Formats: sequence, structure tokens, C-alpha cells
Amino acid sequence: MTGWLERALRVIGAAALLALFALVLAQVGMRYGLGFTPFFTEEVARYALVWSVLAGAAVSVLIDAHIRVAFVPDLMRPKWRRRWMMGLDLITLALLAILAVAAVRSFGFAEGQTSDGLQVSLQYPYAALPVAFGIAFVFLAIRLGRAWRARNGRDSG
Repeated sequence: MTGWLERALRVIGAAALLALFALVLAQVGMRYGLGFTPFFTEEVARYALVWSVLAGAAVSVLIDAHIRVAFVPDLMRPKWRRRWMMGLDLITLALLAILAVAAVRSFGFAEGQTSDGLQVSLQYPYAALPVAFGIAFVFLAIRLGRAWRARNGRDSG
């Protein structure tokens, strides 16, 4: 299940990053070369930045590549390090659940609101929040389940 979802998030993140790069490049080139910029470039670039960062954050949860402070677990013995990391992952899982619920509420709050420049529904940029936090929650739950099964498989053998 995670394979196609991870690929989809990577494609979304890469496309958003490419759009961000192209829009900022065009915006700077037009501003200094032609003396004007289209009204939509900054707004779409901002939305692309949000989507690329949140898609990348969700993928980083699956592959266990998110930012963490490692000096505390590095000082621990392997048994305690595993417990420490499992505890942090469980806290992170709870935090992602809270963020996903809050994100769904913010998505509903954006209904009927439009952006200043493009006059599009603010639900489009806000949709990145429940998508990213919800998928990150699922990814972490799957990763924890895999780790639990692997640990129990080793202990019984």
C-alpha cells in the first residue's frame, strides 16, 4: 500500500518544487527584465512551497528520515535506545493524529474563502494539511507495525 502512495507524494512534491522554481525564476526575470510581474506568480509559488514541503515531510516519516536530535539515543544502550525511539514514535503518532484532525477542521474553515490574487478557493492550499498529516499518520502507523512484527519475529526465532 505504501509504495504507490509514497510515489504519488514524491511526484506531487517534485512537481510542486519544479513549479516553485519556475515561478520564482519567471517572477525575478520579469521583474528585473520587463519591469512587471504577473499577479499570480507569487501566490501560486507560495502554494507550491506548502505542498512540496508537506508532501516531503509525509514521505520522510515513512522512510524514517525526518529531523531528530540524535545525541540522547546515541548515549543509550541498544535496548533502551529502541524503547526511547519507540516512545518518541508513539508521541509523534499522537501528534500527527491531532494535527490531522485540526487540519480537517481548517480545511472546512476555508470553505467559501477565496485567495486575494487568484480568487480561487482557499481549500486548495489548505488541502495540503489534512493530506500530509493524515498520510504521515498512516505511514508512521505502518512503520511501527512493521517494526513490531519484525521484533516479535526475531524474539520468537
